Amino acid sequence: MESEWIGKYEVVNSGKYDKIAKTYKGFKPWVEQGYISTKEAPGKTMISTYFKKKDLDELLQLIYLLETQYITDKEAVKLLGFEGKSPLHGTSKRKEILKGIIGLCNSERIEFKYFEKGFKKIYLFVNKEQLLHFLNTNIRCVDAWDKYKVSYEDIYALEKKYDIKRITITKNNYFYRLLDAEKYFKPLIRNVSEFYSLDEVMSILGFSRNILNALREEGNLEPSYIKGKIFYLKLDIEKVRREITEIQKGYCTAQDVMDICNLKSFQYDKFTNFKTNVLARSALGSKAQIMFSLEEVYEYKKEIELRNEISRVLNSKVNTVNRFYEILKLKQIAFSGKCPHTEQEWYLYCEQKLSLSNGSNQVIKTTISQYVDCTNYLSNLTLENELYSLTSNNINLELFNNSISSSKQCKLYSFLLEYHAKLNTFVKDKKEIKKSFNMLKVINPYFYESVEKPKETYDYSEYIEIYDYAKLMTHKHKAIIDAEQMIDGTGEHNYYACAWLYVLTHLGNAWRHGDVMSLPMINLKELGSITLEELKGRDLTKDEANSIVNQIKRRDLTVNKTGALNRFNCPDDLILPFATAAVICALIVTRRTSIIRDEHENLVNRNLIDFGLQDNEIISRKAHNMFFEGIKRGEFRFKSLKMNRTVLVIMYMVLVRKGRGSAALEMAQKLRAHEDFESTNIYLVIPEEELDDLCQSLFSRKHFGYIPDLLASILFDDNNNRDERTQEIIAISNTLGGIYGIQATSGFINRILSERKLVAEEILRMGIDEVSNLMFDLETNTLPSQNEHFQCIVSPNCRKPELDSCKDCPFAVPNFYAISSLVEGVRESIFNFVREFETHSFEGEKTRLMNCLYKDMDNLERAMQRFGQAEVFNFFENGVEEYNQLLNLLDELQSKTGEEFEKYLTFNPIYLE
Repeated sequence: MESEWIGKYEVVNSGKYDKIAKTYKGFKPWVEQGYISTKEAPGKTMISTYFKKKDLDELLQLIYLLETQYITDKEAVKLLGFEGKSPLHGTSKRKEILKGIIGLCNSERIEFKYFEKGFKKIYLFVNKEQLLHFLNTNIRCVDAWDKYKVSYEDIYALEKKYDIKRITITKNNYFYRLLDAEKYFKPLIRNVSEFYSLDEVMSILGFSRNILNALREEGNLEPSYIKGKIFYLKLDIEKVRREITEIQKGYCTAQDVMDICNLKSFQYDKFTNFKTNVLARSALGSKAQIMFSLEEVYEYKKEIELRNEISRVLNSKVNTVNRFYEILKLKQIAFSGKCPHTEQEWYLYCEQKLSLSNGSNQVIKTTISQYVDCTNYLSNLTLENELYSLTSNNINLELFNNSISSSKQCKLYSFLLEYHAKLNTFVKDKKEIKKSFNMLKVINPYFYESVEKPKETYDYSEYIEIYDYAKLMTHKHKAIIDAEQMIDGTGEHNYYACAWLYVLTHLGNAWRHGDVMSLPMINLKELGSITLEELKGRDLTKDEANSIVNQIKRRDLTVNKTGALNRFNCPDDLILPFATAAVICALIVTRRTSIIRDEHENLVNRNLIDFGLQDNEIISRKAHNMFFEGIKRGEFRFKSLKMNRTVLVIMYMVLVRKGRGSAALEMAQKLRAHEDFESTNIYLVIPEEELDDLCQSLFSRKHFGYIPDLLASILFDDNNNRDERTQEIIAISNTLGGIYGIQATSGFINRILSERKLVAEEILRMGIDEVSNLMFDLETNTLPSQNEHFQCIVSPNCRKPELDSCKDCPFAVPNFYAISSLVEGVRESIFNFVREFETHSFEGEKTRLMNCLYKDMDNLERAMQRFGQAEVFNFFENGVEEYNQLLNLLDELQSKTGEEFEKYLTFNPIYLE
């Protein structure tokens, strides 16, 4: 233990530790700083001080290390270029510099020793070899300026341009990597005549300083710095100018696409899109992140113009043959000139078939299109030779393959049969022809095995689930958001509103896909200036929704397949969602779709539903999946034909369950275009309590008049006031259809009341079951009459055979669609009255005219009570204005003649007594 300590006299006198101190007093600071441990112990004669030998040896070793491998802070400061006699003078200045040097050592991995209280009055020691290596591989900023003859501004710009890193000690003393300096700071031989100044470049390119900076950052343009000023090589600027020209000639923005193609919005999926950079955006004057090929855009414009022109031709009133030839010309389909006989025979065949074609407009358009396509197939087949010179194998390979639909193959085969039959005569005249193709070896598409598809229906529970899902108004928000994206040309286009409207239409109508897709455009003016933004904040009112639905009900729609009249039905609880979806679709069409007109400027393509597909023969998968993502069924797929058949079966079974089997079969055959309807092969489980609701939803044609009111009163009102309620129902207005100033006589009113009382008494004598059955028959439109849109409650035994029309019969019940004939009756009655009423006419003739006029006006008044004046006025060609003009004719006639019209109002004309 004694060997671990050494006395102070021995330490001082040994000379070994002179590097530490040569006197005992010199060791005292090291002891005070804690470098050397001491102890007091008895010596030979007195208490003596001892030093710990290990501490002495370690301190001696540290001193040796610092002296041989490190330099002091003063030396380091000098090497690092700090100027002045005493850079470390002053506490704050010393701390700043030493902190910077320590930071440098840490970042560059230079070893150092820092002593908080100083070591021999020195605070920092830095590894000499490592610091010198740093100085050899880096250059101080001031030295760089001098060496490379560049200004501070130039170097700063180069730093920004090339992302050159500074190695900072203090704000004014920093270094650069020598490699960076050599690479970027080395002076270039610059000829100013080869450069444009910054101002010249801005003027030439028309770019701002910010755009040039952005181009520099993207690497499209590199500046040069001459005497602190920015210059650009003329060659680089000319290159940029060429690139700008190429961009402007070859590309365009979405807005340009809409302008060029005359579109109201933009469909991104129609074009290849290219990402823009600063140069492209500047060249096109747009902030858009993508651009489009002008070549593609003009090709698309040609496609649009061709489609529109073909659509105009197909929908024109020109005969079918001329339409056929005009479309061939538009599509540039023609025979090569090397097969004149084939060309002649084919066109003769087409003219014969097209001139005899009949059916709906859609069927005729399809037929024309198919013959156009067949012309293309046949002309391609006979590019080099006549048809008769080809082999059966050639014909089979080109005309009877999977790429051509079976219906077109059948048309081609029928032509080949006729063509081949005529060849014998033709061959005799053409002696060089030895043999033609063998018709027996030509594939006969009529013999293709048809795979009968299973006639699927949804279960009734599935139908109700789809029904309840589709009527949810939560679809409105998604439909509006999608519509905004479609109109603005942004985001994904999911055609949500179209899918919503498509499904809602199916739920109330046993329609095929094509008929649903033909749902006509609505007139938004009836709602004022409705917008998507407004729809976000509110739902349509009941009146607004009804006006939209009734617009479609008033239209004489046709079944695409047969051309037969088609009527639209919308269940009451679907009116609001249907109208909402229709309005959103209409706004999309109005703001987005190109409008096609025929030669008479009539609209051609104004349908509400469009899934963005070229043929729209199915609901798009994207629209389907987005709309039905919330339905609680795995792998659910909505199928038009399946829903069409489901609705038909439900309507059929409602009638059958109520004992109307023959009416059910007649209805089903009518809706299926007179095809066989296998009623024995279908069955759906429908709860009994839901039959009445289904009857209302699927059959209702909105009957009006006193008979439906009376039936409802019997079924639903309190019996206590039955007589009073009956009188209210059959009561008649004493004014002529609401015409001010013309009063009905008591005799006239009593005559009509007496007729209605007879009908009412007959109904009141019925039992509840009989009344219920009569109401059901009315709702399901199974009571025949002499006129369409009227039902007779005593059919088939007509009580008024002497009447010209059912509308004058007290036993007739009109429905919504009868308003059109009622309006026509009012118009005709007023014209006849004005034309034939003269002061010198016989009184009996005046009475006849007055009675006819009143009965028509009263029927119209009933319709107004049921549906409202505004809706009835819509059936007039010019609305309420026309109605008022008609009434003015009566007013003018009364003023002119001075006659009191009401005195002729009676059902007991003198001349008939």
